[in-house]
Amino acid sequence: MPRALNAVQRSIREAEKSTRVAQTRKAPHTNTMAQAMQVSEDKPLTELQRSFARHIAEGNSIPNAMQLAGYNEQPSYGYRMVKMPNIKREIAKYQAQYQEAAHLKKQDVMDMLKEAYEMSKLMAEPATMVSAAREIGKLCGFYEPTKVQVDVNMTGSVKFQQLTDAELFAMIEKAAADGMDTELEALEGPETP
Repeated sequence: MPRALNAVQRSIREAEKSTRVAQTRKAPHTNTMAQAMQVSEDKPLTELQRSFARHIAEGNSIPNAMQLAGYNEQPSYGYRMVKMPNIKREIAKYQAQYQEAAHLKKQDVMDMLKEAYEMSKLMAEPATMVSAAREIGKLCGFYEPTKVQVDVNMTGSVKFQQLTDAELFAMIEKAAADGMDTELEALEGPETP
């Protein structure tokens, strides 16, 4: 009876192994940033990936976090890993734990930076003042790029295709003249009666 049980267990393990191998082969490659960003957020992490995420959340650079986690690959793999949604989620989880443990909120950090700015001002340390001001700006999001959405009306392109070159040049000249008038009005200020 024990031999039959062992044979059944072995066949179950072999079936599970072939399923794991098949799943591994179907897993998306992460050779590029774009492929890394396509990884499922629900994909389980390896212990190395968890360790990497923890070290990133602690504030380590990507190469240092890779080394501390035990990776031997080039840092480029780390840069791809931080783009993976499942690892991003893990990093956010660790960061939330650290924030909760420190009992700090953004306002607390802002108050500390303002205090450091005032102290450096009293001590006449301009470099420290600039550093504190920079950090306050980052915290406020002043250095974030602005996103501009441009909507293009495709029905107008047909109209332009039907115009002659002379008509197009006339439109350009009129637009330039209108733009110059607007700029001059802005420079001169509002008209006074």
